[in-house]
Amino acid sequence: MADLNVAMVSEGGVELKTAGTTIFISGCINHPKPGNFMEPFIESVHSAIIEKGIKEIIVDITDLRFLNSAGIRELVDWVMKLNSLPEDKIYKIKFLCSSEHKWQESSMSTLIYLNPDHTSKETV
Repeated sequence: MADLNVAMVSEGGVELKTAGTTIFISGCINHPKPGNFMEPFIESVHSAIIEKGIKEIIVDITDLRFLNSAGIRELVDWVMKLNSLPEDKIYKIKFLCSSEHKWQESSMSTLIYLNPDHTSKETV
């Protein structure tokens, strides 16, 4: 199994890390400019996925208690970036959500709607 090997980010009660081909986002993202730490992490993950030829990843947000609109925007940008990749570099993102956090269901459903060919979600 491929390993993304992207350095963990810990910022203001938020943790972004990888294990294998799973990205874990946990904590509470209410920072006014989460792009300052989310965008470089997502860009590193995106580059590692392409470099290693990974075709599917999981983004586990089950321990993410809150994600503000600026944080959602970072995920939207990532999901939309998939459309500009050459066919042989495209990968799928599966969001793993928690039934305990009702906002995840609606927010991730909207995110999936933006790019249904390359994204999906599962609620646990």
